[in-house]
Amino acid sequence: MKKVLLLILALSLMAGVATVWATVIGTPHDIGTEPCAMCHTPHSGMGQYPLWNRSQVGGEVSSYNMYQASISYDMIEGAAAQPRSPSSLCLVCHNGIASELVNYPGPCSNPDPTYDLQIAGCADLGTDLANDHPLSFNYNEALDVDLNGFTGAVQYNGSTRGRYAIQGAISNTLYPLYGTVNLTGGILENNWFECATCHAVHDTAIPVYEGKGSTQVYFLRSDNSGSQMCLDCHVNR
Repeated sequence: MKKVLLLILALSLMAGVATVWATVIGTPHDIGTEPCAMCHTPHSGMGQYPLWNRSQVGGEVSSYNMYQASISYDMIEGAAAQPRSPSSLCLVCHNGIASELVNYPGPCSNPDPTYDLQIAGCADLGTDLANDHPLSFNYNEALDVDLNGFTGAVQYNGSTRGRYAIQGAISNTLYPLYGTVNLTGGILENNWFECATCHAVHDTAIPVYEGKGSTQVYFLRSDNSGSQMCLDCHVNR
C-alpha cells in the first residue's frame, strides 16, 4: 500500500498537479508494512470513525481522569465525563495501554503481533488527563468570563456535515470542532473541542510549518512558533 501511495504522489507531481495530501507516510504514524491498516480497515470495522480498526486489549477504557475545574476553565459545564470520539480513538494508542487490530491485513485476518501497539515515552498520555489540555467540552465563547478573548465558531470549509471551527486570531487557521451542531437561541451546542481540534492525525497542516519533528511536534494544525497556536485561541494571554 505504501508503494502505491508513493507512486500516485510521484505521478501527480510529474503531471504538475497541485494537490493537498492527507498522508501519514514519513511521519511517526507511518508504522508497519500497511500503515493505513494500523487504524483503518476496508472490512469489519468497529463502526465509529471511518472503518476504525483498533481496539483496546482487555476492553475499552471507561475511567479516564479528566481535566478538572480551574480558574481559567469556563466551559466545564456540560463537558463529557469521559473522552468522546475522536479523542477516545486517539487514546486507544496514546493512553499507554496495549491495543490490537480488529481486522488484521492478509488472508482471513490472521493475527499479526507486529500490528499490536503499546506506546511509551512522551506520546503516552496515560489515563490521567487532568494534567493535559481539556477535551470533550462544548466550545462556547459566550462562557469566557475570564476574558481570554476566545473567538467565535465559524462554518468549517463548507462542510456538508455542518461542522464549525475556531478561527485562529493570528494565523486564521480553522481548528475544527466535532459533534452534532444545533443552534439554541443563537448559541452553538455540541460543538466539541477534541484532540483533533489542534492535531491533524494525517499530518495535513497547510502550509507545512518549519521545525516539524525537530523543534516542533508532528501533527499540529498550524505553526506554533512563539506559541502562535496558543494565542490563536487564547487571544488575551
